[in-house]
Amino acid sequence: MKNSDPLLAKRVGARLERARLMRGHSLRSLAEALQGQFSHTTLQKYEKGILCPDTGVLGLIAQVLDVRVDYFLKREGLKLETVEYRKHSKLGKKAQKQLEEEAFEFFERYLEIEEILSIPEESLPNYDLCKYSDEELPDKIEESAELLRKEWNLGLNPIPNVHLMLEEHGVKVKFLDDRNGFDGFSSFAQTGEKIIPTVALSRKGENDNSRLRFTALHELGHLILTLPNRLSGQQKERACHRFASALLLPKQIFTKMFGRNRLKISVAELVAIKEEWGISCYAIMTRARDLALITAGRFKSFCIQANRMGWRKKEPGKWKGSEDSSRFTQLVFRALAEEVISSSKACGLLSLTGEELAESFEYVG
Repeated sequence: MKNSDPLLAKRVGARLERARLMRGHSLRSLAEALQGQFSHTTLQKYEKGILCPDTGVLGLIAQVLDVRVDYFLKREGLKLETVEYRKHSKLGKKAQKQLEEEAFEFFERYLEIEEILSIPEESLPNYDLCKYSDEELPDKIEESAELLRKEWNLGLNPIPNVHLMLEEHGVKVKFLDDRNGFDGFSSFAQTGEKIIPTVALSRKGENDNSRLRFTALHELGHLILTLPNRLSGQQKERACHRFASALLLPKQIFTKMFGRNRLKISVAELVAIKEEWGISCYAIMTRARDLALITAGRFKSFCIQANRMGWRKKEPGKWKGSEDSSRFTQLVFRALAEEVISSSKACGLLSLTGEELAESFEYVG
């Protein structure tokens, strides 16, 4: 690479910084990981586009940052806008940036394969609730969840796979390694004139998919509900909680199933609902309170008892459904089978070695 190409140097520098932040490195720690072959000052010049590293240097840096060399050569076309964290207060700026860059890298690959295959863009609904009063909002949130179920042809049955449902309707989903204080975030990613909804989720919910499902739909609420500006951050969080619950447990079905004016509820009953509908016991009882099927006092008693039994950390029962999705992988293998992309390109998109790809891929006809 020639240092005389300032545009290339700027592009490589920007990508190098993204990769460094994605792996949680400072300039100094990256220099140390490179065993002092380059000073942090030199690395900073690379990132600022003052110097352009040659392919040999990029190869060394790529190995340390666990990315392919061609990662540094991609043109910037994707930006994450207005990232909304469910529990942002427990994450520092550095941790937030690392999460965003990890998610960004996956969303970038996802969009690339969809563009290669000319997958049509799915338009995400938007429900504008700004004109409604605080008293009207709960009912309007319920209506929004009902409208979405109709628009996405979900019927009134349990949602079998929230992850796959979101991806089938244009929402890009990325699972990130567990970090203390992180449940999930949502954002709109912009590339050219396209606006793509994205959701990133913590893997810690995978031990109990009911929590993961709720978080995913909570983040969906941030994406499709336009809430009044007068609401505080906490009020908006509660609104998205209500939306997630309403989407998982439709009002009409839940009211008939749970019953009205309940005084006593058994653990076995909550577990049965949880295992069928994929929603936590705590969220079930919150739903019952919100729909006035139990009193606020009964809900408070439940919370005290649940805390005493350690339910905040581990509830009884487990939803037995799957939240796996192989849509992205299937698209890459489809493109490879149709010879739209090369094996090398497939390896880059799937983050696989040539040997790993060969073990996974073979023609059937």
